[in-house]
Amino acid sequence: AGIIIVHGETVVEPVKPGTNKAALESDIDILAHPGLITRQEVRLARNKGIYLELTTRTGHSYTNGHIAKLAREEGAKLVINNDSHSPNDIISPALVEKIILGAGVTEKELESIFLNSRSILEKLQL
Repeated sequence: AGIIIVHGETVVEPVKPGTNKAALESDIDILAHPGLITRQEVRLARNKGIYLELTTRTGHSYTNGHIAKLAREEGAKLVINNDSHSPNDIISPALVEKIILGAGVTEKELESIFLNSRSILEKLQL
C-alpha cells in the first residue's frame, strides 16, 4: 500500500478502546478521526511522524478541537480529510476551511496542514 490509514477511536462509532495506541505503534501514515486521543498518543504520533486527521465528516468532527489543541501543544502533524461515504458528503473548500478554523486552528496552521497533505501526495508521486 502506498499509504496506510487506520480508523481511530471516534466518539460516534463503536471502536475498541486501545485502537489508537495499537495503530500508532504500527507502521501507518495517518490515524483517522482519533476522537479523544490522549496526550501520550499524540506524542507517539509526533515521534513516529504519523499524521493525525482533522475531519469534516459530521460526528467524527466533534473532537477536532481536542485533536488540534493537543497536536499544537505536542508538535504533531495534522491532515484534513473529508471521509465521504457518498457524493452528498463532499463539501466545498470554503466549508472545509470554516470547519477547521472553527476547531481553533489558525490560518497559518491551516496552511501548514494543507502542506502536510501535499507532502503525502508527493510521497506517492501523485
